[in-house]
Amino acid sequence: MFNVPEVTPEEAKKMLEEEKDKVILLDVRTPPEHFQLRIPNSMLIPLDDLRFKLNELPKDKKYIVYCRSGERSAFATYALRHMGYEAYNLAGGIISWPYEKESGA
Repeated sequence: MFNVPEVTPEEAKKMLEEEKDKVILLDVRTPPEHFQLRIPNSMLIPLDDLRFKLNELPKDKKYIVYCRSGERSAFATYALRHMGYEAYNLAGGIISWPYEKESGA
C-alpha cells in the first residue's frame, strides 16, 4: 500500500464546507460506478485516465480523492502528489462516507 496523507470522512466534509472554493472532490472510479453512486459535486476522472487529464486539474486547489474503498484513490493520491498537487486520500472510500450521496442521472 502507498503511504499517502489521508483524511477521514469527517475531516473531508469539514474541508469541503470551510474551503469549498479551494477543494475538489475527485472520484477515480469507473463511469458506471460513478453513475450508480457518488458523493455530490465530485469530479470524475477514472484512475486509468488520470495521467491524460492532469491539464484539467488546477494546481492551486486541494484534492480529496476517493474510490470505492480507498485503494485506487491511494494510488491516485500518490501520483498526484508526485506531480506537485496537494492531494489527500479519503480513508475508506465512498463506502465509509456517512453523508449525502447521489445515484443515477
